[in-house]
Amino acid sequence: MNSLNIQQDNRTNILRCRETKKGSILFVDDDPNSLYTISNILRGEGYKVITAENGEIAIKKMYEEIVNLIVTDLSMPGIDGMGILKETKKFDKAIPVILVTGYGSVETAVDALKDGAFYFFEKPLYDKIDNFFVIIEQALKNQCLENEVYRLQRELDERYSLGNIIGKSKKMREVYKIIERIAPTDKTILIQGESGTGKELTARAIHQMSSRINKSFVSVNCGALTETLLTSELFGHVRGAFTGAYKDRKGKFELAEGGTLLLDDVTEISLHLQKNLLRVLQEREFEKVGGERTTKMDARIIATANKDLFEEVKAKRFREDLYYRLNIVPLHLPPLRERIDDIPLFIEHFFNKHKVDGRNIRIMPEVVEYMKEYAWPGNVREIENLLQQMMVLCYNNTITVSDLPPYILLNRESGIPQKENISLPAIIREIEEKRIKMMLKRTDWNREKAAKLLGISRKMLNSRIKKYGIKA
Repeated sequence: MNSLNIQQDNRTNILRCRETKKGSILFVDDDPNSLYTISNILRGEGYKVITAENGEIAIKKMYEEIVNLIVTDLSMPGIDGMGILKETKKFDKAIPVILVTGYGSVETAVDALKDGAFYFFEKPLYDKIDNFFVIIEQALKNQCLENEVYRLQRELDERYSLGNIIGKSKKMREVYKIIERIAPTDKTILIQGESGTGKELTARAIHQMSSRINKSFVSVNCGALTETLLTSELFGHVRGAFTGAYKDRKGKFELAEGGTLLLDDVTEISLHLQKNLLRVLQEREFEKVGGERTTKMDARIIATANKDLFEEVKAKRFREDLYYRLNIVPLHLPPLRERIDDIPLFIEHFFNKHKVDGRNIRIMPEVVEYMKEYAWPGNVREIENLLQQMMVLCYNNTITVSDLPPYILLNRESGIPQKENISLPAIIREIEEKRIKMMLKRTDWNREKAAKLLGISRKMLNSRIKKYGIKA
C-alpha cells in the first residue's frame, strides 16, 4: 500500500509563513560592522532580521528559524556564500538567496545566478540602498508566489490522488491494483458503479497518475445537457452555426488536447450522438458544429456509467460498437454495502473534513455498528451528508444512537440481512419479534406498558411472547 501514498516533495518547509508583515530575513556577514549596520537598517524597514557571523551558524539557523529570504556575504572563511546558496537549495528551493560581495566580477555573478541565486550585489550597499530594498521585496514576492503554486499543486495531488480514495477492504485493494496498472497507459477506460461511489474522483486520480498530468482534465456531464447543447459542448462550434453562435467556441475535445476527457454519465447520450462519438474514437478527429475543417484529437477518454452498460446495449438503448470502444479497460467501483469495513475510515475522514467551529466531536461505538448494518443506497455521498447533519445537530459534542435517522434505526431493529431472499411472512415475524423484545426491555418487562407502546392488548402480547419463546 505504500505505493498508493502521495509522493512527498523533498522540501522540508512546504509553506513558510511570514512572521512579520514584511518577512523574515537571515543576514549573514563575517564583518561585524556590516552585520550590525545592515541588520539595523532592515529592522528599521519593518523586517524581522536573524543574523549570523559565518556560514555554519547561518545554516543552523536556517533549519531552526522561519526564514523567507537569505542575504549573505560571498567571501567568508569556512562555508562561504556559494556554500550557503547550495545548502539552501537543498533545504528549500523556494527560499531566495541574495549574494553580496566587495570583490565582484561578471564571471562570479553569472556562476551565482546559474546556481540559483536571486540577485548579486556589490558592496557597499549604502550607495544603492533603495535598489537593495526593491530587490528584497521582489525576492519575497517571488517566494510567496512559489509557495502558493506549490500549495495548490499539493492540494490538487492530495485531492485527486489514490491517497484520497478511501478504503482498505479487499475489494478496494483490488481497485487500487487495477488503477496502478492502467493509469500510465493511454487506453480508454469505462468506470461503472452506483451513484455516489466516487467515479469522477477515480477518473481524476487516474489522470493525476498518468503521463498527461501536466495537461488539462476536462469533464462533461452528459446527462445535464440536451442533444444539441451536448454536441456543441463536445465538438465546439463556429460563428453563425446556429442562432446565438456569435463567435467560434472550442469544444471539450479541443480543450482536453493532450490531457484527459471525462464523459460523465455516458449512458445519457442519445443514440444519434453516440454515432458521432464513435467516429471520433475510431478516427481520432472531429469537426466543429457548422465547420468544415477536421481537427485531430489527442485526449485520453474516460467514461463513467451508473447503469450496467451491457444491459443498456441489450435493451437497444446504447450502441454495441460504442460500448466496445469505451470498454477497452473496465473498472467497477463497489458500493459501500459491499465494503462495510471501510465505513469507520469514511467516518474519520469526514469528521476531519467537516469540522464544526473547532468542536471536538466524538461518535459512540454503537452508532458505527448501526451504520455498518445499513445498505447506503446513496453510497459515499449519502454517508458524508448524514455525518455532516449529525455533527451539526448532536448535543454535548457526542453523536449517539438518538442522532441517527429513523430509517437506519428501523433497519437495525428488523435485524434482517438485506441481501438474502426472505419470504414476506418471515420478514413480518422477524420485525414483530424484535419490536416486542425492544419494548419489553424498555419498560423493564412491564407488560401493560409494553402492550400500550406496541398498540396491542396485553392478551395479544402474552400470546406473542409465548409464540416466540421470549424470556426476560
